[in-house]
Amino acid sequence: MRGKGRGRAIVGAWVLAGGALATAHAFDYADVIGKARQLAALPFKPQRRIAQLAGLSYDEYRSIHFRPTATLWPRRRLHLQFFAPGYRFVRAVSISLLAAGHVHALRFRRSWFHIPPGLYPHHLPRTIGYAGFRVLYNGYHPGRSPVAPNNQVIVFLGASYFRAKGSHEQFGLSARALAVDTIAPRPEEFPHFIAFWIRRPAPRARALTVFALLNGPSVTGALRFRIHPGRAVHVRVRATFFFRRRVYELGMAPLSSMYMYDLCDRRPWAYPRPAAHDSEGFLLASRRAMRWRQLANPARVHQFVFPVRHLRGFGLIQRDRDFFDYESISMRYQGRPSVWIRPRGAWGPGKATLIEIPTPNETNDNIVAFWQPARPPAPGRAYRLRYTLIWNGPGPRESRAQVVRTRASARCTGRPVRFAVDFQGARLGRLVAARRLAARLRTTAPGTPISHVRLRAVAHDRVRLCFTVAAQRPRALRIRAVLIAGGRPVSEVWDYVVARAEPPIQVLRRPRGGT
Repeated sequence: MRGKGRGRAIVGAWVLAGGALATAHAFDYADVIGKARQLAALPFKPQRRIAQLAGLSYDEYRSIHFRPTATLWPRRRLHLQFFAPGYRFVRAVSISLLAAGHVHALRFRRSWFHIPPGLYPHHLPRTIGYAGFRVLYNGYHPGRSPVAPNNQVIVFLGASYFRAKGSHEQFGLSARALAVDTIAPRPEEFPHFIAFWIRRPAPRARALTVFALLNGPSVTGALRFRIHPGRAVHVRVRATFFFRRRVYELGMAPLSSMYMYDLCDRRPWAYPRPAAHDSEGFLLASRRAMRWRQLANPARVHQFVFPVRHLRGFGLIQRDRDFFDYESISMRYQGRPSVWIRPRGAWGPGKATLIEIPTPNETNDNIVAFWQPARPPAPGRAYRLRYTLIWNGPGPRESRAQVVRTRASARCTGRPVRFAVDFQGARLGRLVAARRLAARLRTTAPGTPISHVRLRAVAHDRVRLCFTVAAQRPRALRIRAVLIAGGRPVSEVWDYVVARAEPPIQVLRRPRGGT
């Protein structure tokens, strides 16, 4: 009884803090679209910046904690907690709750946070709002406290970023609502979520609905997120965008991740571990093929474009799931999720874009992937998109054999490069034993010598393709390989780029905090 009374008191405090605005109809996605359309007709005005909190350092901001006793809906399956503003998150974000036909606007309450003395000014207006919020699910670890950190499902924090994880994973790469001018003559634009409306779930509901309003110099948007937690988290997205002006480069359903090095790279001297990355490959599915591209940490920015007429999906994938693939006690890269984006409805022709940016350490997201429509949206017109993000461990499962490991003697041209590529699939061992399996190799430079081609079984479901490419030209060389049986592909298309010779990047020392 004490727990139920405290839950009622918390809900009552929320209503008193924000007030309840009755509506003539239930607030829905159409209302957010209307707000985005009205906002697009006005000149861009950035959200108010909370200057008093901009001076907080990273460590100071991390010392601010949300009090578990203030968790919203602690007796339901899905709960809410909030982030205090500060550090880089100093734009006011409005958060409201939808319940029983009312809209409850939440105001900032200092008492919901543990704030070390001296970090926050004594007097802050309660209208500053929050930096973001996170959703927790008590079905992840039923034996633990419902508000334990390991029960986190998804986090919305910073610009239009959000990230999720399954029940047996930890947070890794991020998604965004939109990417604007990532590689363009003018600086990249980062639209912000300026308002959220969260619908209160039923007591035993296993899904949560969140509405979001987006605003930026070039675009406004209305988004609906339907979040389904579990071993794999499914986030169903409906988005409607209104453009104030044309943009140089538009990225739909963008993903951001980190790749520093892997077994196919030369390990930096300051890093004793065999690999360090949140994602190891870019996977693209069209109507006819699945294409796997091993990621890289280049010496200069690389941009790759993959034209597709009928997109089935794309994503950034982390396939190595064993501790000894990384040997990192603190970072635990083997637990980072993959994210697969599956279109709902036909997206039409366009191109998938992969951008690799140099990074000297593990703290920077240097990998970006998104979809670009063949026809850019026109200013003043609504552009609609529907898709599902699937956050799980090794990524999507297909009937075709998958690329599970790539080794290369060098990343740059100028001398012969030896490769060892491992494919894994249920029938591969039998096909090799019956001599029915072959490999098809192609390069972008006709006449490039490919020698020492061997295909051997290393396990009952795993084969290794070894070959040498005479990559002696100064230009970059692109190589593709696929396994063939009976004249048909039985594996993903392995896609790799041997870059032109470049000076190595400056690698910073490994940060403190263990390995």
